[in-house]
Amino acid sequence: MKALKKLIVLFIILIGIFSFSKKEHVKIKSSLNLEKIDVINLLSNSQFECRPSSELSFYIETKLIKKSRGYNTIDTSVFVLDLISDEYNLLAKEEIIVPFHKDSFINYESKDNIVITATLINGDKVLRSDSKTAYSLSQLLKYDVIYSRYLRSVNRLLKS
Repeated sequence: MKALKKLIVLFIILIGIFSFSKKEHVKIKSSLNLEKIDVINLLSNSQFECRPSSELSFYIETKLIKKSRGYNTIDTSVFVLDLISDEYNLLAKEEIIVPFHKDSFINYESKDNIVITATLINGDKVLRSDSKTAYSLSQLLKYDVIYSRYLRSVNRLLKS
């Protein structure tokens, strides 16, 4: 009987040792090529779907560049993220002027030779960019998925 108890204790100890060993992290290869994906087609299809994609996600990064009287200038970058392989690709990078009040009448063009290319629904102004990206920010912000993430990112930036 003692031999059986020793064997059971040894078996439990071995199970405990091997159950807490390190798991190898193998990077999964994705079948998606992020540089060849038609993002506009993907976004327009996602407007009518009720479930988000389990393969791709969009990420927006904002950085405060300059605080001025009446507005802030924010650098905005839009990335597409492959959720399977954790790879990402830059889609658009532009600067945006976020006024303190929607109805403020500050003449942005007269200060610092600013050229506005588009105005968003909430009154933010998209500036002309020199970056060579595949898409323009105003083109991507027409879609609800990108626009809601943009608003969340800007609000998080300005609250901190």
